[in-house]
Amino acid sequence: PFVSDSVFIGESIRLAMASSSAATAEALPPTVLEQVEQAEQYKQKGNGHFKEADYRKALGSYHRVFCFVNGLQVPGEGSEAASYGQMMGKSSPGLQVPAEKVEDLRLLKQSTYLNMAACYLKLDEYDKCITTCTKAMSGSEPNSKAHFRRGQAHLAMRNLDEAKADLELAKQLVPEDAACDKELRKLKQAFKDHAAKEKQTFAKMFNSKDKDRLEEELPACIAAEGSLAATAE
Repeated sequence: PFVSDSVFIGESIRLAMASSSAATAEALPPTVLEQVEQAEQYKQKGNGHFKEADYRKALGSYHRVFCFVNGLQVPGEGSEAASYGQMMGKSSPGLQVPAEKVEDLRLLKQSTYLNMAACYLKLDEYDKCITTCTKAMSGSEPNSKAHFRRGQAHLAMRNLDEAKADLELAKQLVPEDAACDKELRKLKQAFKDHAAKEKQTFAKMFNSKDKDRLEEELPACIAAEGSLAATAE
């Protein structure tokens, strides 16, 4: 059947517009909720690597979590992306986290930091563990896992006073935690060992001073004895 030019042109325009809309949809950046969902997926990947004892891969996945969430704007809080936008006279309302998702985002970031800290403990990278635990504590109520793992790292580095503060607080937060009891026993023994070592060091120091004094006084004593002997003859 004959198709008029007007019908043909109209159909071409409709298809072109549909194609353009599809291309635009593909080019649109992910929404805030999609970014949070992707971050959660990377966290789960990290957990899988952790269970397989592949701590380096786990850390790689956990770091990817923050690639998705660090630019998001939480109501009442600033971010580097938001500060830069304001400086340039621009804003990104699309990056604003909905109020009902703020707590979910906070927990996601905190749990990811704690998982990273566990990896650093396994890898004996105690400085990084301490830093990451401190980040997990930022802007939240005291967290027993954060204090516990930071306490473990301080104990491994023989920062005994810092370990004591963290482990005792972790114990206060979760009194029935058997793992914390175990670390506190290790801490108590570490303090005993430290005291014994210091005592031994001071004993050696004083013995050395006594020896030096004896070596200084011995010639004078010998000379005095010789003088007395000469007088007796």
